[in-house]
Amino acid sequence: MSDGVAHELASAETQSPESATVLSNSLLRCLMDDSPVRAGLVGESAALRTMFEKIRRLARSDVPVLVQGEVGVGKENVARALHLNSQRSAGPFVAEAGAALREELFMRHLFGHARGAFTGATATVPGVFDGADGGTLYIDEVPEVPLAVQACLVRVLETGEYRPLGSPHARRSSFRLITSTSSDLRELVASGTFRRDLFFRLRGAIVEVPPLRERRRDILPLAEQVIREEAQRLAVPPAFLSDGARAALVAYAWPGNVRELRNEIRQAVALCGEEPLTPAAFQFLREPLPRRARERNGSVLKEKVSEVEAAAIRDALRLAAGNKTAAARRLGVTRRTLYRRLERLAVENKTLA
Repeated sequence: MSDGVAHELASAETQSPESATVLSNSLLRCLMDDSPVRAGLVGESAALRTMFEKIRRLARSDVPVLVQGEVGVGKENVARALHLNSQRSAGPFVAEAGAALREELFMRHLFGHARGAFTGATATVPGVFDGADGGTLYIDEVPEVPLAVQACLVRVLETGEYRPLGSPHARRSSFRLITSTSSDLRELVASGTFRRDLFFRLRGAIVEVPPLRERRRDILPLAEQVIREEAQRLAVPPAFLSDGARAALVAYAWPGNVRELRNEIRQAVALCGEEPLTPAAFQFLREPLPRRARERNGSVLKEKVSEVEAAAIRDALRLAAGNKTAAARRLGVTRRTLYRRLERLAVENKTLA
């Protein structure tokens, strides 16, 4: 992928999820000569390659797609990849958050309204359905859409028609609908909090986005991409990831998935400046794991904790030229704690130098 395309994708990814977003024509022109399938999805793991292939196949049709996955896995990027590989790629990509607006505002936002439809409506305003015509409409966390709006959405999907608030005339809009959820929609249907008819319409095809802990091979490429983005944004050389930092990143469970990884790397780059990134720069190593993540991933972390700790100490001592007081300061521990860890790990000083 060219640097220009990568920059456009990075810019698109950072746009606010609360407002509609439309991919720029310049990005689409760039992608005509470049493979758009990844659309910000980084990695070479088997799980990700399998997902890429499914995206490639589904992009050829117009069936609704439900993207499922934990919070922070990159579901919107999957929706963008589906759009960019489809015949609608020259049209708009409009992204909406299911929880962004209250029911009455959501209706007005989706359908638009005519002049005089309510107090203060001094002009006709098109809605999201109108803006998505000829392209793709993506609704993030669709279970958060109010039930009354869900009923209207079923009607629009059935007929392609909708009526702006206060207008006597129906309008038509042709768009592909992609939705996402981090919940089990079947359970929500059973509980009565999600419409059954909408559920069956949305699940024309399902794309499962694997959590980051199930594709550890992708962690370092993702981290390095964020480092390059930050270097470009700050106009500085890319930060260097030490061996200890690499081991720590790969060993961690990442309960917040790609979003958490991106935030950790950005924070570490901001704190370290031009110094190498070591484990001491990462917030997740300075606070306890959430209980669920600990229970789910405890065995993996237990196997790797010694490797991570030894690598972190090795990095700190190397950067401190063997001075244990300075190394302890870099690690955020006391000199006595450093000595205790050295004894527990049974690592000789000459090995760490």
